Amino acid sequence: MEILKGIDGKATQKAIEKVLRQYRTYQLTTPEDLLPTITPKYTLEMPSFGGTVNSKVENAAVKNVEHYKQAEKFFERFNRGFYKLTKKERQIIIMAFLEEVPMFNYQVANELNVSERTFYRMKAQALYKLALVLRVEVYQEDEVKSS
Repeated sequence: MEILKGIDGKATQKAIEKVLRQYRTYQLTTPEDLLPTITPKYTLEMPSFGGTVNSKVENAAVKNVEHYKQAEKFFERFNRGFYKLTKKERQIIIMAFLEEVPMFNYQVANELNVSERTFYRMKAQALYKLALVLRVEVYQEDEVKSS
């Protein structure tokens, strides 16, 4: 595909890693009952957001409502893209980036019973594909053609 030829690989990797860091930030700053859970099938299951306000925490909820709305919107968008990956790609992303304590690359490779070289190739492909489906890929600037 002609469109894929113009993608800047390094900038795209930085962009998707930024999204994954944002996921981790929301994961750490959002109450547990609002977070998606990671299942043994390597899926993310979203909780239902009822919109009810508990009077005990009303002040805190009002203060943080924008954060929760942003987190919910982010998780929904992320999940739509995440589910376009294969099970193996989702497994790599979860183990390497989304677990509470992410695994080291060599640990993920051992867990998947693949060589580190194969793992790095699979990881790069999974990140690249996730960047494409989340539309955070970065394109190279067209070089100025001199005559």
